[in-house]
Amino acid sequence: MNQEQLLKYISGKASQQEKEEVSTWIDADAANLKEFISLRKSYDAFIWQDTDELYKKTKKNLSLRPVVQKVLRIAAMFVIAFGLSYVVMQAFQKENIEMQTVYVPAGQRTLVTLADGTTVWVNGKSTLTFPSRFSSETRNVALDGEAYFDVQKDPKKQFIVSTAHQSAIKVLGTQFNVKAYKEDDEVTTTLIEGKVHFEFNNTSQYPQYISMAPGQKLIYYSQNGRTEVHTTSGEWEVAWKDGKIIFRQTSLRDALAILADRYDVEFVIRENVPHDDSFSGTFTNKSMEQILNFIKASSKVRWHYLNSAQGNKEKMKIEIFI
Repeated sequence: MNQEQLLKYISGKASQQEKEEVSTWIDADAANLKEFISLRKSYDAFIWQDTDELYKKTKKNLSLRPVVQKVLRIAAMFVIAFGLSYVVMQAFQKENIEMQTVYVPAGQRTLVTLADGTTVWVNGKSTLTFPSRFSSETRNVALDGEAYFDVQKDPKKQFIVSTAHQSAIKVLGTQFNVKAYKEDDEVTTTLIEGKVHFEFNNTSQYPQYISMAPGQKLIYYSQNGRTEVHTTSGEWEVAWKDGKIIFRQTSLRDALAILADRYDVEFVIRENVPHDDSFSGTFTNKSMEQILNFIKASSKVRWHYLNSAQGNKEKMKIEIFI
């Protein structure tokens, strides 16, 4: 696989076709996955490091100071990042810092505790990358997917979550949920406690910032740079970390979309299935079959499996009919 295409995928600049090609390549062989993770670690490490901090760590080994400083200033360009990533990895090795990556398969969730005491619930189909310890003036992690952060307070070290589409969440100590999958155009941040600054940049101009208050949900649309801020209790947005699925007068199609995302399945809906059915209920640590049976008991909707995904990479397909 061409490394430039891999870096386009990692930086969120790949087209849909390129994303599919990279995904197919990664799934084809374990060695490909290993190569991808290694490249991702190098990229994230390089992007995160503060320019001046990096120069201090590398000035003893590099004599071309003006050139290095200039290159580091434009490190956000993914091609440059790849070309100089070895510098960052050397710096991390000197500080005994290792980059760690946690990937959570679809339908699962896991709890990660960072070196500073921050706890992170990572949702299914999500990847969290973080250092073994924080040594610079900021605490930097990267997220592709969804996670709930309970950040340990440290007034001297800002906590930064780098997400897709040139966006980031910056805090000192707070609780918030982030949903930012590279393949999706939207980045959603829900603040539960404390204060956060949401940063985004979809143009060549300077980054923009929006400050959030508890009980607010911000949606950033990366395609046009538009943002929306809504008031919310946060119950629905963070239910996943407690193993809950919440329906509140939720339409059938929206309910199935939630289940498809949570359990990584595909629903095939017959044309004669009504659009006006809605459902309410809270399900804690329930199987998909149990929730579908609740829908069945509450309406005329029926369901059955169309295939068996065991032993291959095809998603489980479920037909919805009446």
